[in-house]
Amino acid sequence: MKTFFSALVLAFIGITFFHSAPMLAQHGAGTKGKVLFIASNPAQNKQTGWPIGAWAAEITHPYWEFTEAGYTVEIASPDGGAVKFDGFSDPEDASKYSAFDVLSLGFKKDPSKMAMLENTKKLSTVNPNEYKAIFVCGGQGPMYTFIDNTELHKCFVDFYLTGKPTAAICHGTCILLKTKLPNGKFLVEGKKWTGFASGEEQYADNFVGMKIQPFRIEDEARKMPNSKFEVGEAFASYAVQDGNLITGQQQNSGGAAARLVITQLEKDKSRYPTYVLVHGAWADESAWGFVRNQLAQNANVVVVNLPAHGLNLTPSNKVTLNDYVKTVSEAVNAQKGKVTLVAHSMAGIVASQVANNIPQKIEKLVYVSAYLPKNGEDLLTLSKKDAQSKVGGALEFSADYAEAKIKKDVIVPAVCADCPDFMKDVLVKYHHAEPAKPLGEKVSLGAKFNSVPKYYISTTQDNAVGYDLQKAMIAANGSIKKVYEMNTSHLPFVAQPQEFLKILTSIQ
Repeated sequence: MKTFFSALVLAFIGITFFHSAPMLAQHGAGTKGKVLFIASNPAQNKQTGWPIGAWAAEITHPYWEFTEAGYTVEIASPDGGAVKFDGFSDPEDASKYSAFDVLSLGFKKDPSKMAMLENTKKLSTVNPNEYKAIFVCGGQGPMYTFIDNTELHKCFVDFYLTGKPTAAICHGTCILLKTKLPNGKFLVEGKKWTGFASGEEQYADNFVGMKIQPFRIEDEARKMPNSKFEVGEAFASYAVQDGNLITGQQQNSGGAAARLVITQLEKDKSRYPTYVLVHGAWADESAWGFVRNQLAQNANVVVVNLPAHGLNLTPSNKVTLNDYVKTVSEAVNAQKGKVTLVAHSMAGIVASQVANNIPQKIEKLVYVSAYLPKNGEDLLTLSKKDAQSKVGGALEFSADYAEAKIKKDVIVPAVCADCPDFMKDVLVKYHHAEPAKPLGEKVSLGAKFNSVPKYYISTTQDNAVGYDLQKAMIAANGSIKKVYEMNTSHLPFVAQPQEFLKILTSIQ
């Protein structure tokens, strides 16, 4: 028995990865892509003389909905820089008008959130292709800063024409009084939409004893050709969807409008390619943390956590290669249509078997410094041929030889000599034992496996799965359509994440 597991010394090639890192937030944060908020810069109301801007709840409530759903929110404004809350919308304002708004109060008390408002992106510098939806916020400012802003109007129309969810709420909907399609028709002609109602405007005027706004959105909307402007109960949550256009009535409708956008984003997944990312040995789903969120800007991204890894508490001695294959297969089958299956290191063995079993679900298979087996091979067989690996002789086994880990002083030089220093520390800190049995189990591959388009990202400075072994496996396989090379260690998605994404997303 010991002889067999001594041979596994060269088999345990993989990566210990982090469960958290300074640059990453909690699990699930921002993993579905980005949503762009557009808010008003500070201005002055010519009717009242008040300083005006964005209504707090129309930023904070949708922000909560989107981030809770797994999206990253970024904020832009016509001029860039500071966005200020309207006084009545501030939960700490002397008027107490919004004192009930605990979401806005929490947002206001978070320095990082308020820093976002002080440093919004200038709209003209924004690349709309980075976002899966846009959300135009309201407040008193838009009636002056948005109504005649042709740059904003064009941005809204152009984004709408992509078919992606395009939303506006409250006084932010004033732009729909002027935005036109390339054919010269108003964007909202014949469409159901809503915005701040005239009855609500009258209530506000009565409350302060003067006319607040220079015009009323509902009054102007009623004059438009084929108008289908709708209003709900005054100051109640009310949002309307017509195709990919989503609008909310007033400050209490931001959450409802955001939820309509989120629902549409789920339906909208078919417009994006789907990537299923599988980590290697001594890793978990967080291995992809340096690239996952950016990849999700224009894709659906699913990360798989293998049994006995990360938060999965399956005992190591209960795990087989078939368990790995089943886990990945379930993740792939859960997606609509075909996927790009991306496998790192040890996961090359797993992904190969998955591709053989369900080739109809795999659009392409991408190996990343990974083991590439032929029929009847296992990781142990392949690793014996690796003269460049630093892992050999550096393993520490459990008493029953069911699992093993790498000696701490070998982890960094073996897998990530070119990683940032803080990542080197994290790699060592979170290293834990790996199941042994799956690495000695053989794959069964046939014509179905050969039918799947396969690509390989090689790492020329790899001290875990040696570059020479990578080349030998590619040559022996004979069906790799294209090989890409990166001058990195075993973790190209950590050492050079931007270059890695450039290569991955270029594979057609």
